[in-house]
Amino acid sequence: MVCVSQQDAEAYAPWLSSQTGRRYRLPTEAEWEYAARSGTETARFWGDDPNQACDYANVADQTAKKEYPWLKIHDCADGAVHITTVGRYRANHFGLFDMLGNVLEWTCSAYTGGGYDGHENECTNDAGSSRVVRGGSWVFPAAGVRSAIRSEDGPTLRNFNVGFRLAQD
Repeated sequence: MVCVSQQDAEAYAPWLSSQTGRRYRLPTEAEWEYAARSGTETARFWGDDPNQACDYANVADQTAKKEYPWLKIHDCADGAVHITTVGRYRANHFGLFDMLGNVLEWTCSAYTGGGYDGHENECTNDAGSSRVVRGGSWVFPAAGVRSAIRSEDGPTLRNFNVGFRLAQD
């Protein structure tokens, strides 16, 4: 799902929890990165080489360039112009699909410009603070789709390449 704000995702989690009897929530930034790395210490769960991206992640590539000539692309073609359904690419070592590429994913953590400072382990309730989005998206070149990539968006932003995944307690 894309075009949902961080606030939309925060509202969905308790609804899903009430429907299933299980507790769902947005992950913290640190939890998200742990899941994306899936036990690895390399730039991407498949290794450090971005040239393998089209096997593992939906990135800006030759296919997307045909429709979006302004994109900085990776030299491969995976057949996907936009976002794709979950599971089209290989899963990481934890069995999670699309942790890198496809869509940026909301976390519940406040964005701090200096990188990790302890806030990555907690959720914020400050409605005015920017939130961390992770993972890169289909408009990112492969070099920018890596486990440590992080950026920020306001909690009310809805965008064509931003979505979410939930953690379950």
